[in-house]
Amino acid sequence: MRTLYLHIGNHRTATSSIQSFMAANAKTLRTKGILYPYNTSRHLKLMNQLFNGQKTPQEVAKDLEFRAESKNFDIHSILLSDEDISCRADLSVLAEFRKYFNVKVLYCLRRQDLWLESWYFQNVKWQWKPALCHLTVDEFYAKRAEFAWADYKSHIQHLEDLFGRENVLLSVFERGQMPGGPVETFAKTIGLELDDTFTTPPKRNASLTPVVSEMMRCLPLDEAPTDYRVVFDRACGKVDEIIRATQPESAGSLILSHEQRQQVLDEHAAGNAWVAKRYFDRPDLFLDPVPGETAQVSELKLPADSYEMMETLVAPLVRALINAHIAKSKQ
Repeated sequence: MRTLYLHIGNHRTATSSIQSFMAANAKTLRTKGILYPYNTSRHLKLMNQLFNGQKTPQEVAKDLEFRAESKNFDIHSILLSDEDISCRADLSVLAEFRKYFNVKVLYCLRRQDLWLESWYFQNVKWQWKPALCHLTVDEFYAKRAEFAWADYKSHIQHLEDLFGRENVLLSVFERGQMPGGPVETFAKTIGLELDDTFTTPPKRNASLTPVVSEMMRCLPLDEAPTDYRVVFDRACGKVDEIIRATQPESAGSLILSHEQRQQVLDEHAAGNAWVAKRYFDRPDLFLDPVPGETAQVSELKLPADSYEMMETLVAPLVRALINAHIAKSKQ
């Protein structure tokens, strides 16, 4: 029986970089006995079809087996990746795959205060959910209970009930706990040793600086078609590069107050301790120090001077959009 690895997230744990790496190296992976199917970096469409009933696990399993058998290599493992899985309350449909595969679930944990800050930036950046993408930090913070998957103990207990504890493979998103970085750590989790036959795509989906994020928060990008949002996101990325180069002191990512940060950590302390003891046999899940009371917190605000805002944000943004239009017209 082949192994099916389900990479379910969490968001903001280098999932885009991992998916980009796997997709770029799909051919090389097959020589190692691993199938990353469907010629896509992320299996979002497939997962949506499974959860809304358009496809059954039996149908998908049959197709995956056919694809594995059709390769010129001995495929022992199949890998599917979609971080949105971690946001779903009931993953029982995926447990049906245990009838056809040896299923392993890969889940990466980021400390909840840092995750919440990164999740805020991501919602503002991509604006797929109107109810969240235009909120201030304090307004977003007040809605943190909506992100139930940040309760790692509860989420992992659900995974254990469906797949068995021995099939839940956890990693912790901290530099010291990921020697070699997130991609190498992920590879080792599925028994893959990276060598010089693999290519390394550039990092994906980094958070924006606070000032660029605040500019995007004020824009109605959630009203735009996806293809236009992608163009706009790339243009904002160009502005972000300029800000980082000319104002490196403004690139801080801490946006929660000390009191908010401590409250988040207190809310999840017991659950995190349970995960730490159960999976890592230690008292603490996260080992990096928590920012203290004197840590600098970035203010999310636009320049008060209108000419400064035009010079530092609006003009570079328009220039980036013009250059993108010119480049597209030459294709």
